Formats: sequence, C-alpha cells, structure tokens
Amino acid sequence: MNPSPSPIPVTVVAAPPEWWQILSALSPLAVLAAAIVAALVGLLSLRQKARADDRSEWWRRAQWALDASRSRSRSEAEMGQKAIELLGQSDLASREELALLKVGTEDELMAAAKASGTRALAPSQGPASVSSEDRKVQVAAAKARVALDQRLGEDTPGWIVALSQEKPG
Repeated sequence: MNPSPSPIPVTVVAAPPEWWQILSALSPLAVLAAAIVAALVGLLSLRQKARADDRSEWWRRAQWALDASRSRSRSEAEMGQKAIELLGQSDLASREELALLKVGTEDELMAAAKASGTRALAPSQGPASVSSEDRKVQVAAAKARVALDQRLGEDTPGWIVALSQEKPG
C-alpha cells in the first residue's frame, strides 16, 4: 500500500491593494455622504426661503397697518392700531421693525395727550370733545404701544397704560 500523501500547505501571497482599489471600495460611502450633505443644504435653503417669505409677508402687513393707522376713516385707523399690536407680537419682527411700528401709534397717543390737557393726567380726565370713534382709536393705539414697549423691554408711561385699560364706549 502506498502511503497517503500528506497535505501540502499552500500559502497564497497577494499583493496589497492599490490605492485606487481602496478608493473605489469607499465610493458608495462617498456618494451617500454627498447625498446627505446635499439634502441638508436643500432643507436649510428651503427653511431659509420660508422664513424670508414669512418676513416679507409680515412686512407687507405692517405697511398696511401703518397706512391704515393714519387713515381718516376712524374704523380703519382702529383696525390699523389693532393690527400693529398683533404684528408687534410676532417673532418675525426685529427690534428695528418694532420701533417702526411704535411710530404708527404716536399720532393717536399725541392726540390723546392733547385731549387730556397734560401728559401727567390720564387721558380719560380730558374734555368730552373727543368722539367715541377717536377714543377707540386712541385706546387701540395705547394697547399697541404697551405691547410694543413690552417686547422692546422699554417702560411705558403710566398714562398710556391707563388709557390702554380703558373701555371705549
């Protein structure tokens, strides 16, 4: 009998992979990473565009409110003052824009102070010559001013606070 041959160990020595082979093996990961980065950039741009669109719409409404607040129509002026108050509560408004909205309340508050005869007295102590429509606009302007001052962290004069709490008849 012939003895069985013993196994012969065979060692295959391969050359190390070339750099381009390693790079090509990683290419699916690179494509995935690029897709993730592109998706993030796209989402951030959409979000930024939406914010810019929202701010643009906010400003269009603010322009309407400022124009309406100076209207000769007392009901439109009252709506303008109420819109100023609401717009002043929006997170879309910057400090500068809030300060601009305050300008929209000035004429009515000056008229209220003039009607009271002095800035130290509450406007409700003034003469009865102010019409109820004018008074509604002045109260709305005072409410807007209180809200704007609060957002800006500024003090509101006491007579404006008192006027804002008045119930116009």
